[in-house]
Amino acid sequence: MQPFVIMNPRAGRSRRGPDAEAIRRAFARRGLTAQVAFTEGPGHATTLARDAAGDPVIAAGGDGTLHEVIQGLDLAGQRLGVIPVGTGNDFAWQHAIPRELDAAVARIAEGRERKVDLGECAGGRFHNNLGLGFEAEVNRLSHNVRGVRGPALYFVALAQALARLRTYELELAWEGGAFTGPLLTAALLNGRRVGGAFQLSPAARTDDAALDLVTVEAMGRLSIFTALGPVLHGREPRDRRIRRARTPWLRLAARSAVPVYIDGEYVGEHGSLTANVLPGALRLL
Repeated sequence: MQPFVIMNPRAGRSRRGPDAEAIRRAFARRGLTAQVAFTEGPGHATTLARDAAGDPVIAAGGDGTLHEVIQGLDLAGQRLGVIPVGTGNDFAWQHAIPRELDAAVARIAEGRERKVDLGECAGGRFHNNLGLGFEAEVNRLSHNVRGVRGPALYFVALAQALARLRTYELELAWEGGAFTGPLLTAALLNGRRVGGAFQLSPAARTDDAALDLVTVEAMGRLSIFTALGPVLHGREPRDRRIRRARTPWLRLAARSAVPVYIDGEYVGEHGSLTANVLPGALRLL
């Protein structure tokens, strides 16, 4: 094992960032020499992962850093380790990866591998989720929130998005189903949770060769708040306007461009999109 650690110094929106020397010491205590490389800007983690000679490649950051690392990872030849020091850390939570540094490193050093599904779309691979409409708008606004850290910043962005609530005329098609009309939001999930708190699909698994689709038809602000209660506690809201499906693929066509985000990163507005699952593509430690 030759650990190659890719660190995002801005992970968790912290000025200080993660401690590289502490990571090196944690691996050294287990007889391993870790090489550490810092990201210098958007997209750099992908370049570092693509050029990494070591194995495993370790993402030290949040879901955004992990997303970039996975884009450059050699899925067949390299394993992935995670040291979660981000804002939401939804993928780490899904897989019970501890936030405490020594425990996270201990898990990597054990070398026990599991196969995990990924999603794929025009924006690249995704490990946790793809969101359309209102959910993507919340994500976009969250990147402008200042003075708040952790999942709380998503609640601030949620309040801002509610103030400008709108729906989107679109067509969705998936295996065994379709929808045409006004939609508030849609989420295509590999994992159960987004935004560090919102369990949109409590039954989602990352090893079932499928993605979980949640669609929410047009509803008012009060109905959204009513639905959020169960979501925050890992239960499914009982509302006919919220529907679920499990599918290996999804196609979107919209009359006008719809906001889209992937794994915590806003990727702009799109009028069409196709996504599908990559079963067992990721070798996770």
